[in-house]
Amino acid sequence: MVHVNIAGALADLYTLQEHDQELDRIKEKQEQLPPELVEAREQWSRLSEKLAQLKEQYLALQREYHQNDLEIKDLAAKRKQAEDEQLQSSSLREQTQFENRIQQLSTRIDELTELTMPILEEMEELAEQIKELEAEAAELQPRLEALEAENAERVAALEEEYQTKLARRQEMAGSIPASLLREYETIRRARKGIGVARVRVQSGVYLCEACSVQLPTHVAQRVYQSQQVVRCPGCGRLLWRGPENQE
Repeated sequence: MVHVNIAGALADLYTLQEHDQELDRIKEKQEQLPPELVEAREQWSRLSEKLAQLKEQYLALQREYHQNDLEIKDLAAKRKQAEDEQLQSSSLREQTQFENRIQQLSTRIDELTELTMPILEEMEELAEQIKELEAEAAELQPRLEALEAENAERVAALEEEYQTKLARRQEMAGSIPASLLREYETIRRARKGIGVARVRVQSGVYLCEACSVQLPTHVAQRVYQSQQVVRCPGCGRLLWRGPENQE
């Protein structure tokens, strides 16, 4: 590759990099959510999580209530049977046995009833909390949906811009030698989006614009001679001498 071609290719590559960085910025904008949407999503997440917890608690209490209720009904049926059999008994001994049985069943029914009442009260409290949270969620949902729609439109518009600039980028890349382009892209992926850097002259010292490392004189000379592609000894990026009129 001749002197002019290397200098021109690196200049084109630097321009391409500016275009690539613009594409990167567009992608970053796509991923950056509006604060209002972030807040609404977090609020929705908190509501959903709290609702799920309360509903789980409610279902657990409901199961416990139904279990107690079934046991109470079963005990009541057994007590009724014992009372009927007591009426049919003829001996005092049997009467006493049934009386004891009825008393035991009644005591257990009273115990379960006493345990069940607080469960009902707690279920009522939970049901009220669930109702309030569901109302809050119903109020939030339209706002969240509107914000999501606005964000989708924003992302779509940025994507359209991205695709337009990407097509232009592909055209620009076509004028750069394939091997140089591949090397640039490899370095760029590894070096935070910067694959080629200008040489900056400051107080007679040559510096890599990307990492600010002072370049040895022989390295700077090779860059300015533009007879070969030179990489920064500090960061490994491709070095370009910059515009001809650079101080």
